Amino acid sequence: MLTIRRSLTITGPAARTFINLYSTVSGLTRKNWRTGGGPAPLSLVHDPDAADSSAVHTPPPRRKKHAQGPTPEEFSAHRAAMKQAFPEGWAPPRKLSRDAMDGLRSLHATDPELFTTPVLAERFCISPEAVRRVLKSKWTPTREQRARLLERERRGREEWIAQRRLDERRKQLELERQMGRVRGVSRKDKLSLT
Repeated sequence: MLTIRRSLTITGPAARTFINLYSTVSGLTRKNWRTGGGPAPLSLVHDPDAADSSAVHTPPPRRKKHAQGPTPEEFSAHRAAMKQAFPEGWAPPRKLSRDAMDGLRSLHATDPELFTTPVLAERFCISPEAVRRVLKSKWTPTREQRARLLERERRGREEWIAQRRLDERRKQLELERQMGRVRGVSRKDKLSLT
């Protein structure tokens, strides 16, 4: 007698059909936005060291105003250098996609001595200042933003597939029109048994 587990598992090439489909169709590879399940982050108010968890905790007060001290010398020197290099402000001529930024960060993380800022700037065809800013930034999308990005990617993929099918159909009809082939049933069609 078959067990339930053996009857529900699919073996053979049929089990790998849908898995292989994504990797074989060019232009349709799925991006990994890391939206997999995971434990929810603990609240900032939650204190694991508190003995009585039933007591009401108040969040720590936030500082309303920034510190009014002088700007450190390094920051003011950097600000002056940026003003001199970019008088109109930072406006890069070429922008990178999120995937390219992730790739740039991962290359630099694997071997910082090999993938230095000038090397990455040359490979990605952007300025060294842009590479510096990408490596400095730590922004990652939230779960909702990742979901929106995935939805936009799926919609774009579907539109791309629909456009390709429409273009193929248009080319096929144009070829048939050029060859003089009539589509459908014609009055000249006759059935003969000879």
